[in-house]
Amino acid sequence: MNETVRELTDSQWEVIEKIIDDQRKRWHSLREIVNAIFSINRTGAQWRELDTKYPPWQSVYYRT
Repeated sequence: MNETVRELTDSQWEVIEKIIDDQRKRWHSLREIVNAIFSINRTGAQWRELDTKYPPWQSVYYRT
């Protein structure tokens, strides 16, 4: 299956960041976490099958 990578654009991220950014220090970028959550929703994959270009699945799962 050849899936087109769909990441948030800069303008999309600007809107989302204003809503969810709580100014906490993080190990991983909040944008990467959101992109990973969208990827899981889009593909229907198991958490453990999350693509390695995203933060570890445990970190992403914790944020859901």
